[in-house]
Amino acid sequence: MKPFSLNEYEQLIAKSVVLEQDRRGIKVIKISDGRIVKFFRQKRLLSSARLKSYASRFVDHARALKKLGFDTVEVEDVYYCSAVKRSMVFYNPLPGQTLRDVLVNQDKIDSVMALFVVFYAELHNRGVYFRSIHLNNVIISDALATLGLIDIADMKIYSKSLSKNIRLRNFRHLLRYHIDQESIKSFGVERFMDIYFRNSELPELYKKDFLTGMQELMDEGGKV
Repeated sequence: MKPFSLNEYEQLIAKSVVLEQDRRGIKVIKISDGRIVKFFRQKRLLSSARLKSYASRFVDHARALKKLGFDTVEVEDVYYCSAVKRSMVFYNPLPGQTLRDVLVNQDKIDSVMALFVVFYAELHNRGVYFRSIHLNNVIISDALATLGLIDIADMKIYSKSLSKNIRLRNFRHLLRYHIDQESIKSFGVERFMDIYFRNSELPELYKKDFLTGMQELMDEGGKV
């Protein structure tokens, strides 16, 4: 990682638009040339992130996803500002809109959700376990033809197709938000699962388990 001074950090923040922040500080900004900067704070001493930072994982995952043929962000540079204990990944955004924003339009649910289910099954088939999967981290092109992933730090890519149990775990991640659950309900849960299994490498006999799991998760509700 390249060093980044406190003065450079303060100037960067002052000239940028904050896209996301929480109680710990700024998480994502957009700079004047259109690039995005994602910030990763230094984790506690015993965290696994001390062995490999989330910024490094982000870069590695972008490279690995592209190698597998999936669209994602174009990383340009990685910096570390010791004064604020933050790593910074500069990247070009993936063109398009978030799937969540597009699915607000009820007329587009059928075609767009069907495209997503095929994409989701293919991620699993290729060994991609994306823990941060939700419909705001999936970008669809303006032509509504292709999909890609953003916010890719929390991910594991296996050398083979995901197992049944890991896929079920990933469905829990997918259904964590109430708004995404509602989009899937509007599309049809059984229809969602039919398309998933037609494009999945899992045996059809597992479909009932997945349907039951999805229904239980929806009964639990999700985050607003």
